[in-house]
Amino acid sequence: MSAKKRVCLIAAREPLLRRAAALGLEVLSVQTPQEFRKLPAELTEAVTTVALDYHDRDLLVETVRALHAARPLDGVFTVYEESLLPAAHLVDALGLPGASYETVKLLTDKWAMREHLRKAGVGTVAAALGRGEEELAAFGAEHGYPFIAKPVAGSASLGIFRVDRADDVPDVARRLREVGLDLFLMEEFLDGHEISVDGVSFHGRYVMLAVCDKITGPGFIEFGHSMPAALDAEQLRSVEESVTGFLDCVGLTEGLSHVEIMLTDAGPKIVEGHNRRGGDRLNTMTDTVYGVDLEELGLAWAAGAVEALPSSPEARCAAAVSFYTAERGVVREVLGADEVRAHPQVLELHVNFPVGSSVPRLRWSLDRAGYVVVRADSAEQARALAQDLGSRIRLVVDPTAPDDAADDASHRDLVGELDQVSRLGYRTP
Repeated sequence: MSAKKRVCLIAAREPLLRRAAALGLEVLSVQTPQEFRKLPAELTEAVTTVALDYHDRDLLVETVRALHAARPLDGVFTVYEESLLPAAHLVDALGLPGASYETVKLLTDKWAMREHLRKAGVGTVAAALGRGEEELAAFGAEHGYPFIAKPVAGSASLGIFRVDRADDVPDVARRLREVGLDLFLMEEFLDGHEISVDGVSFHGRYVMLAVCDKITGPGFIEFGHSMPAALDAEQLRSVEESVTGFLDCVGLTEGLSHVEIMLTDAGPKIVEGHNRRGGDRLNTMTDTVYGVDLEELGLAWAAGAVEALPSSPEARCAAAVSFYTAERGVVREVLGADEVRAHPQVLELHVNFPVGSSVPRLRWSLDRAGYVVVRADSAEQARALAQDLGSRIRLVVDPTAPDDAADDASHRDLVGELDQVSRLGYRTP
C-alpha cells in the first residue's frame, strides 16, 4: 500500500480542508492564529497545524523546511490571493512543483506584469505607475481618455477609478489620496465584453476548462457570471491562444490559472491573471457545467495525485450566479430567502448580512448583500433566472446616519490591506 500524499496548505478554510480529507491527503496546514480559531475542531484535530504569520518569509520557510526534512511534502497549495506569494516562496525553497516566486510576483504585481508583457510583445496595453495628479494628467495627455487608475497589486474590485476626461483628474487624484493609494497603476480603458477563463497546466500543456461571461456594475464590481460563455468556436480558439500565450510569457506552466480577458474590437486583451481558481462561486458553476471541481483538481495536482486531462471538457448544462444588494443600515428582516432556496434549480443561496448585522456602503465585492447560483439548460436562461431570484430577496433595514469619516477610514484600511505593494518591494512616500 502506497504512503499517503502529503501537502502543505496555506491559509486553508473549511471547504479546502474537507476536500483534502476526501482525497485522503495528509495535511500540514499553515495559518494565522485568527484563521485557525475560525475552524471546526473536527478539522483541526485531523491535520497538523502551524500557526504563524505566513507573510514572514524567513519564518515560514525555516519552519516548513524543518517539517519537510522530517516528513517530506509532495506539494504546496492555496487558493487565496493573500497567500499566493507565501506559497511560491515555499515552492522555491523546497524545490516542489508549482509556480515560482518570480511568476507569482508577475501575476500579483500588475505593473510588473504589464511591463513584462510589453517587452515580450504579448497583448500590450498602455500602462504606467503614478503618484499624483501630475502623472494622471500626463497619462491622459499621452494615451487619451478614458483610462483607469487602480491599486498596483489589489483585488476584489476595490480602489478602481475611471478617469473620463481631463477635468476629472483633480477629483480622481483626491479620491486616490483618500483611500491611501500614494502609488497606483494607470491603464488604458479596455472597451468590450469581459470574460474569465479557468484552466490547468500540466508540464506546460494548457487545458482550458471553463469560459465565463461576466456582468459588472458601478465601480467595476462584479454582479454576475454565466457559463458557458456565449462565444463561437473561432472566438474560443482566439481566447485559448491568448491565454496560452499569456501563461507561457509569465512562466505559469503548472497548476490552476484564472485569467480575465476583455474582448475588444482589436481582439482579446489580457486584464489580469492568477495562479489559482476563480472566485465568485465559479468553482460551483464549473463543477455543475463541466463536471470539474477546480479546487479539488488543483489540490490533487499539487499532491501529484491526478492524471493529466487529455482535453477541455464539454458543457453538459449551464449555470449562473447573481449578486444582489441592499440599502445601508442594520438588518431587521430577510425576506424571500426561504422561497428562493426551495427553487428546484437553485444550487446555492447565501445572505452575507444576517439579521442584526450592518449593511455597509457598496465599495467592493464583499459589500454585496448575497448571491444565488442556479442551473439551467442555457446560459441565457440561467442568467435570467439567477437575476430574477436574486431580485426576490430583500433585506429590510433600519437606516443609519451615514458616517462619512468612518466610511472613508474603513475604505482606506481595506485598500491598504489588499494592496500588496509593500510585500513586492515598492517604496511609497
